[in-house]
Amino acid sequence: MFDVITDNIAVIFVLLGIMWALQFGLTYVQMRKYTARLKIIRQAGLTAVGMSGTKYKGRTYGVLTIDNDNRVIYAEKMSGWTTFSNLRPVPDLVGMNIEEILADEADLPVSNKLKLAFQNAAKDLLKARADGIAEKKSIPLVK
Repeated sequence: MFDVITDNIAVIFVLLGIMWALQFGLTYVQMRKYTARLKIIRQAGLTAVGMSGTKYKGRTYGVLTIDNDNRVIYAEKMSGWTTFSNLRPVPDLVGMNIEEILADEADLPVSNKLKLAFQNAAKDLLKARADGIAEKKSIPLVK
């Protein structure tokens, strides 16, 4: 058994390198799609991304965009173990007030893990609104 490994150690390392490069490439593609979608969503209003879960049990991301009346314009989720996960709409939350999402007794039509992610995003949105971030003008980059 050990003879097979020692005789083919270079092949094993090359295969590990190829698998690592493939994972890196797929993660890069996922990141590009995610940021492109966020760029579109952010144009509609104040946007926040919430997360719940752990590294080993899987993470779930919830994206909320609100208007000036704190009503949800966009609600999207991303979860899964693979790099093929994308943002997917959650139409049941569109039109809700973020205070309804934050209510402890809120009966949202999503899993508990996703509910926590959306509540984290809603908390960030309220904090940003309280800090006046939504009303500030963007600062041009200095070249």
